[in-house]
Amino acid sequence: MKASCLLQGGMFTMAILTSAHGQSAPGGGSDPRPARFSGSWYPGDSAELATLIDQLLDRAPVAKLAGKPRAVIAPHAGYRFSAPVAAAGYRCLRGQSYKRVIALAFSHRYAHSYRGIDVPDKWTAYRTPLGDVPIDTEAVKKLKGKSLFASHPGVDADEHSLELQVPFLQRALKDFKLVPLLVGKMSVGEHAAAAAAILPLLDSDTLLVVSSDCTHFGPNYGYEPFRTDIPAKLKELADKASAAIEHCDFDGFTKHLVDTDDTICGREPILLLMRVLSMQGGALGIRTAFDTSGRMTNDYENSVTYQSFVFTARPGALPADARAAALKLARATVAAVLSKKDPPRPDLATLPAALREKGACFVTLQNRGQLRGCIGNMEARGPLVESVIHNAISAATEDYRFADNPVTVRELDDLHIEISYLTPMKPVGKVEEIIVGRHGVLIESGSRRAVFLPQVAYERGWTRDEFLTQLCVNKAGLPADAWKRPEAKLYSFEAEVFGESKPTTKPADSRD
Repeated sequence: MKASCLLQGGMFTMAILTSAHGQSAPGGGSDPRPARFSGSWYPGDSAELATLIDQLLDRAPVAKLAGKPRAVIAPHAGYRFSAPVAAAGYRCLRGQSYKRVIALAFSHRYAHSYRGIDVPDKWTAYRTPLGDVPIDTEAVKKLKGKSLFASHPGVDADEHSLELQVPFLQRALKDFKLVPLLVGKMSVGEHAAAAAAILPLLDSDTLLVVSSDCTHFGPNYGYEPFRTDIPAKLKELADKASAAIEHCDFDGFTKHLVDTDDTICGREPILLLMRVLSMQGGALGIRTAFDTSGRMTNDYENSVTYQSFVFTARPGALPADARAAALKLARATVAAVLSKKDPPRPDLATLPAALREKGACFVTLQNRGQLRGCIGNMEARGPLVESVIHNAISAATEDYRFADNPVTVRELDDLHIEISYLTPMKPVGKVEEIIVGRHGVLIESGSRRAVFLPQVAYERGWTRDEFLTQLCVNKAGLPADAWKRPEAKLYSFEAEVFGESKPTTKPADSRD
């Protein structure tokens, strides 16, 4: 087994050999997972640990965020090395409240010995010197009923990647329950399936935390792609990984790993996080800190890179009042045309300014999760309000796929309306610019022209290549590799998707 986060300046190398137990924690569940690395990788005294973390959080730079954090990526080496970088990520959680934290970590020793995700079996809490954090047993139970989620006894026995995150969470947050998951080896399709299983647990009161160190450089880690100008080249390698991570670019991060063999130990949890965030329509990530153990010890013979990241929802281009007005108008339009009445003619002066400006959109109708119509325009031809009305009429009455089974007025109360507001088209120079979860794509080749909205890819867990291939075959009637040919023109756009609050019973099975 490679040292992988264990051999760093010699201070913590024995922690894996002698399971260090912390002091007895107050309170807690009947069978908590013990704090195996307290007193070695981090302080075992509760007062000392609390003081250390609070000081690190106080000193950490304050990042400017676009909203409430959805996810954090933090390193997990001994606190001497990685804690300041981790603190920069966790600083963003101060003042926030979450009822649940889903932690995506892994086993350094057993990560390649099982597929899927390990979920706790006997533990009822996670213990640290700061006390016990209860495990969300209901959430764990739901995941255990899904494919890829199972208990693997012993996987967490001497593993530090998740344990070292918990004290930071305890000091940065108030009361919360923990869902500790150790991610094993998974294929691209399995990442998508696992993300789909986690998705129902996510809401505004749930935080995702990923545990990962970055590049492990030197003979101790079997990774020496360069031997000169090491500090600068380690930073360059980190920047390349960071670029993909910040954009939640699953394909870009995968390509980085393949091209560089970068020894990022938490690659599987990071990939899973990207899949989850892309299924939510993507996220805005920022790097909050970077450092290396080589800089700290002034010895780059062996060095580990540490980075932390925080993710928020991508800010919307449409204000809340414009969204609400657009949905209200779309429903009124659908109700009118299904009732054989004239569509509404709103007074432009009374509408939010964003609806009066030029804009393009798609309007999607679903009945209990089943697609019943989806029509839109790719380019703005006039005010957005006109696109909303026109496309609502077309989605309800003109979608050729439902010519034999048109939408009826009897369905009105069961219809769920969703609007995808589109940004202007941009020519695609390189396909690597297309990010699943963020971009929709229009292809033109000869007389053929077809488009997929962004959510088509992330709802199905497609990679970028699968997305483009399906666009060619299933929408444009082109050969599978047409998107690779020089005569093909690709355009990308983003879609701000919002819908009525009425829930659906299952996801739509088709989307334009």
